[in-house]
Amino acid sequence: MKAIKIEEPKVCPFCGSPVVRILDEGAHLYCTNPNCSERKVAKLNYFVTKECMNIDGLSEKTLRKLRNKLIINSWQDLYKYTFEDFVVAGCGEKTALKLVDELNKSKTEVPAERVLMALGIPCIGKVNATKLLETFGSIEEIERIASITQVDLTNIVSHRKGYDIINLLGEVAGQNVVDYMNNNKEELQEVYKLFNTKYENKNVSTGNKLTGLTILATGTLANFSRDGIKDSVIANGGTYASGISKKLDYLIVGDKAGSSKLKKAEELGIKQITEDDYLNLIK
Repeated sequence: MKAIKIEEPKVCPFCGSPVVRILDEGAHLYCTNPNCSERKVAKLNYFVTKECMNIDGLSEKTLRKLRNKLIINSWQDLYKYTFEDFVVAGCGEKTALKLVDELNKSKTEVPAERVLMALGIPCIGKVNATKLLETFGSIEEIERIASITQVDLTNIVSHRKGYDIINLLGEVAGQNVVDYMNNNKEELQEVYKLFNTKYENKNVSTGNKLTGLTILATGTLANFSRDGIKDSVIANGGTYASGISKKLDYLIVGDKAGSSKLKKAEELGIKQITEDDYLNLIK
C-alpha cells in the first residue's frame, strides 16, 4: 500500500491560531492562543487527572458540562464554587457532594511535586517536578530562585553552582520553569494559599516497626489515601508490594476490597488485617 503523506497542521482546528512544537515534547503540537476554549479544557483536564491533583469524578465530560453553566476558565475557578453551585450547574446532589469533598482533599493530600506538575509547565512531569523540589525544598523557593535566575544567571551559578534551575534541568525545561515562575505571580499566590507546596521526602524512613515486612492494601481506607498508605509503610521501614504474591506478609483490607485479591491472598495463606491492626503495628 502506498504511504500517504500527512501534512502537519499549521493552525489550531478549534480557534485557528498558529500551533507550535515544543522542544523535548515529541510530536505534540500546541495552540499558541491562551484564550482557546479547547486549550483551557485540556489544561483543566490535565490538572484534575490522577497523576496530578487526583480529583476523582471530575472527568472531561463533567468539566465541559460545568463550563456550560459556570465560569471555569482556570483551575482556580474550580475552588470558588460550592455544593449549591454544582447542583445548579446540573450535577446530582451525590456528585456535587463528591466534587466538593475531592476538591477539599486535594488541598491537603496532594504532595508538592504533583501540585507543581499539575500547573502544566512544559517539560515538567513527575521526574523534573520531583528533582526541583528535592533540590529547592518548596515551590516558593523555586519561584525565588527563578527570579534571581532571570535577573542574573551568572550570579546564581556562582553562588549555587550546579543548582540553579537551568543547570539542574537543562536549557529548555529550565527556561520553561523560569518563564512560568516569573510570568504567573497571581496564579502562584493561589497555589501557596490553597495547596501543600513544601517537599516531603517520603523515602526517608522515620521508624523501623515494619522492617522486614512486605505489605499491600486493598479497598478504601479511612486514614490513608492510596499513596498515603504506601508512604506510611515505607516510612516505617517496610516494603510496599505491587501485587499479591507469596512474598507478602500482610494484606490490609479496607472497605469495598477487591474480591479477586482477597481470594488470591487466601489461597496463598497471606494474613489479612484491618486498618486498625495496621495502625497498631506502627504504634
